[in-house]
This record gives sequence, C-alpha cells and structure tokens, in this order.
Amino acid sequence: MKNSIEAIWKEGFLNESTLVAPRINDLYNQKSMHVVDRMKRMFRINLVVMLVMSVIFPVMYYFLGVLWQGLAASLLLLATAWYTRRQMASIGTLDQGATSFDYLSSVDRWLKEVLLKNEKIVRFLYPLYFLIAISTIWSTFNRPRGVAWSLQQKYPHSILVDNLSMLALIVGAVGTLGMFYFSRKIYRFDLRLMFGGVFRKLKSTIAEMEELRGANSLTR
Repeated sequence: MKNSIEAIWKEGFLNESTLVAPRINDLYNQKSMHVVDRMKRMFRINLVVMLVMSVIFPVMYYFLGVLWQGLAASLLLLATAWYTRRQMASIGTLDQGATSFDYLSSVDRWLKEVLLKNEKIVRFLYPLYFLIAISTIWSTFNRPRGVAWSLQQKYPHSILVDNLSMLALIVGAVGTLGMFYFSRKIYRFDLRLMFGGVFRKLKSTIAEMEELRGANSLTR
C-alpha cells in the first residue's frame, strides 16, 4: 500500500528533503516512547505486586502458625522491591534528547546491563526463597498436632518418622543447590512470562529502524 506506514517511513528516509521527513521523525518518536512507556508500566506493575505480597505474606503465614517465615519472606520481597525501584529510576538518566534510534539503543543496552546484574543477584535470592518455603512446610508439618506429630503417635517405632528430619535436610540441601545452579534459567523463564512481549517489541522496533537506516545509507 502506497500510504502504509512502512511506505511513509521509507519515503522519509530515502528523501530527507521531502516534507514527509518530519512525519517520519514523529512516528518514530511515538513508537519509541510507546515501547519505553510500556516497559516502565510493566516494571511498575511488578513492583506493586511485590509490595502487595510483602503485606499479605505475614498475615497469611501468621494464620499458618509460621509468622517468622512470613516476616522473612516479606523483608526479602521489600529488599527486592527497593532494588527494582532503583533500577526503574536509572532509566531516567538515559539521554532522551537523542534520536529515536539512539534512545532505544541506549534503552536496550541499559536493559541488558540490568538483566546481567539481576542474574547475579537471583543466584542467591532464589535459594533464599526456597529455604523459606522449605522451612514453612517443615514448621507446619512438624508443629504440635501437625502431620509429623500424628504419625509419631500412630507409628511410634516407624523408621519413616524417625528419619523425617534427615529427609527434610537432604531435600532442602539438594533443592537449594538446584535453585542456585538453575537460577539463571529460572529467571529467564520468569522474564519471558512477564516481560516477553515488551522485550520482543523493543527488539523488533530497533531492528526495523536499523533496516530503514541501512536502506537510507545505501541510497546516498
């Protein structure tokens, strides 16, 4: 289609003297800001979810009789939220006065640096969350009149009951090591679930701009 957005963009790039060029710049600016605003919105939603969960966890864990684990999970979430907020603030330091292509490229570089830092942090963060979860399950299982107590009363000489603590330690140790080893893959899977769409949009927009810039340079 002659009047399609792609055609207008190409015309503006191939003939900079045309009156279409300002329209191209405006389209690029709008497209760039839309992608960045969508990314910021997703980060804010993720931040709000963490803050809400940091309030819910202590209350929920209190009724489960494991308040200390709930407080530990809440503090860990608050620390994660604080770090996420700092990351969100750092995007404001990028130069928005550059061209749309340069701005999106700087956002892409910023995002890669942030994700690289996060991958190093989650190697310790995920195992901590796992340990809190295991501790919660064990405390609920082993408290007075809990599952372990009932089994002990019903089967006082059971080998299973006598070795529950050792089994819990083995599961906890293996699980913690597994979370540490696979933390990067788990983190990237989480990212694809939450931010996959906006990340792909950022990549495709940059690739589109690079293609048009290349076409422009060939005609000179």
